[in-house]
Amino acid sequence: MSKRILGLDLSLTATGWALVWDGSPKWGVIKSRHRSVKRLSEIRKQIIFILQDTQPCLAVIEGYSYGSHQGMAGLAELGGVVRLLLFDMGIPFIVVAPATNKKFATGKGNAEKYLMLKRVFQHWGADMSNNNEADAFALAQFGRCYLNPEGFCSYQIETVETYKRKELGK
Repeated sequence: MSKRILGLDLSLTATGWALVWDGSPKWGVIKSRHRSVKRLSEIRKQIIFILQDTQPCLAVIEGYSYGSHQGMAGLAELGGVVRLLLFDMGIPFIVVAPATNKKFATGKGNAEKYLMLKRVFQHWGADMSNNNEADAFALAQFGRCYLNPEGFCSYQIETVETYKRKELGK
């Protein structure tokens, strides 16, 4: 796999990002001490830097978590900023629901955060202590499987195939 896939777990307080390809994976968290538009601008600038540095062929964004305690309006603003940024930069992206990402990584759509961390390590050897990074890493792996299912387990392939059927409206 020479294609670089970027996973983004969007959050106003700690946006997780992860890049996977045939080299060593990279991951991190984008934090901002600002509020409102300054925060959106800072997160956007950091994502631009990541995009320019890594040149992904696909981005995978975690969809909105409607039960989020962060406030839907702010998350929707951030989601719109990032989607428009990817569109303007010509980077294709897909949006994966949080439950779909959990099911892909763990086999369970309602998995707890600790299980995501554990499965990311078990499946891909990525040892991280932050659930935002783990979610982003799983999203990036979802993107790999989306492009080529070789090397993924049966429930991961089935989760991606179900996503594709819904995406195509079948």
